[in-house]
Amino acid sequence: MGACELCGAEGVSTRMATVSHSKLECCTNCIESMRLPVNHSTPVLETPKSETQVIGRGVSGIDIMTKEETELAGDFHNRIRKARIERGLSQEELARRMNEKVGAVQKAESGIRPTDKLLEKFSKNLGVSLMVESLPSGHTVVASESNREMTISDARSSKDELVKPKKNKKRGRKLGVSRSGARSRR
Repeated sequence: MGACELCGAEGVSTRMATVSHSKLECCTNCIESMRLPVNHSTPVLETPKSETQVIGRGVSGIDIMTKEETELAGDFHNRIRKARIERGLSQEELARRMNEKVGAVQKAESGIRPTDKLLEKFSKNLGVSLMVESLPSGHTVVASESNREMTISDARSSKDELVKPKKNKKRGRKLGVSRSGARSRR
């Protein structure tokens, strides 16, 4: 949102328009009422073919909207434990092979997410894949119970079943408030 340089209106969307050989930021009302020609200038950027450049706010050169194709498996800790046991290794032996502390192996096997570097060490030493193909986060897989095609109502009703009811919170007493009420002075 900006201010119109022609009429002075503030908080309006503006576009670059030509007014008597000058370029001004004008609001839609001025452009329509005065039939001003709008400049459709798009910035021309020369980017090397090897790099991707992102225009706008944020970190230059990094597209934050791209998502990796793989993500850490939900059962990575079970995969690590199972592969370690299959190879007949103790946690201490695996930690020694990876040049890490035993606590790192114990944490990973208990389900605490290790660093990417540590995940690579687990994969290399145990020969197990800890990454799976990622699914889009905005998509939900919904199946119909009958042979007919699904409708929006079917998807909505199945989504409602997935929502768990909220538990009522137990009300605690407020700080500084006595349970028995106000104290009396004698």
